[in-house]
Amino acid sequence: MVKKLLWVAVWLFSTATVAQSVFEVSLNPAPYSREQARLQALDIVLTRLGGEQVTSSWAREEARSDITRFLDSESSSMGYQAQFNGQELQALFNSAGLPFATASKPRVLVWWRDQAQVYNEASSRVQASATHYQQPLLWPLWDLDEQITLNGNDSFTPHLVRQASARYNADYWLMVEQSETTNTGQWQLFSAQQKSALVKGVLNGTSHDDAMESLLTKINDYWARQAVSEPLALAENEAPKESLTLTEDVEGELTILVSGLREFSDSVLLERKLAELNGVAAVYVAESAGSQGRYRLSVPGSRTAVLQALSSLSELTAQGDRTFSWLGS
Repeated sequence: MVKKLLWVAVWLFSTATVAQSVFEVSLNPAPYSREQARLQALDIVLTRLGGEQVTSSWAREEARSDITRFLDSESSSMGYQAQFNGQELQALFNSAGLPFATASKPRVLVWWRDQAQVYNEASSRVQASATHYQQPLLWPLWDLDEQITLNGNDSFTPHLVRQASARYNADYWLMVEQSETTNTGQWQLFSAQQKSALVKGVLNGTSHDDAMESLLTKINDYWARQAVSEPLALAENEAPKESLTLTEDVEGELTILVSGLREFSDSVLLERKLAELNGVAAVYVAESAGSQGRYRLSVPGSRTAVLQALSSLSELTAQGDRTFSWLGS
C-alpha cells in the first residue's frame, strides 16, 4: 500500500513534463540574448517533433533563417517562453519529408543500475532535458525487496525487471546497466505488450547525466519514428481576387510569376528548385497573394539559359512569357 501511495505521488509529479503544448518551449534560465533564446527554443521544438534527423535537414536552416514565420508569441517574464505555429511547422516538415510527432509521449519507468548504485530520482539537469523532449520519466522506489531481487550480480535481467515493472503497472520501462569500469553500458526500452525490447543500444557519456541526456535523445527519436500524429488542418491558398502582374526586368534580373501554390510547402519547394538552377545567383519573393507568387531571380549571365532551365523543371509548366503553373513535386 505504501508503494502504491508513493507511486501515485511520483506519477502526479511527472505530469509537469507534459503540461505544455508540444509547440511551447520554456527556458529558465535562458540565454541573455533574445536571438539566442529564440534559436535555442526553435531547436528544441524541431527535435522534439522530428528527432535528431532534423538537425541535418534543410528544414532547420529554413526555420532558423525566417524564425518569425514560425513563432506565434514569445515572453521573457521568467526566463524565455515561446509558442510556435503548428501549421507552419507541419508544412515545413511535410515538404522536407520529416516525421511530425505531436502525440503525447508515454511515461517511462527508468531502471538504472551502475554497479551497486541505483537511481530513484532524476537530477535537475536530467529533468530539464526530459522537459525539453516532453518525456515523462518515472523512477522506481528501489525498496528493500527490489534491492534484494534486482541488485545482485546476476539478477538484473529483463525477466525480473519485467516482473518488477508490472508491480508499478508500467506500460513502458527502460532497463539501463552501466559497466563496472567505464560509463558506457547497454540500454533497452521495453513495453508491457511485447516480450522483446522495442529498441536498444549502447550507453554513452562521461557522467550519469551525460549518459541520460544522450539516452533521452535516442528515445525521442524512437517515438518520432513510431508516432502517428493527428494531422493539423492546413488551409489551402486560394486564387487571389486580383492576379499579380509582371513588371519589366532590369539588367541582371529575371522576374517570373507562378500560380498554383496552394500550400506553404509548395512555396518552400519552389524557392529551393529555383535556387538550384544553373545561372541563378539568388531568389527573392517579390510579392505573394493567395496561390500566386512573383519571384525575382538574380541572373548575372544568360537570361535565355535560365528560361530554358525553368521550362525543363518537371514541377513547372509554362503558361506564357515568364508565367508558370506549379504542378508540385
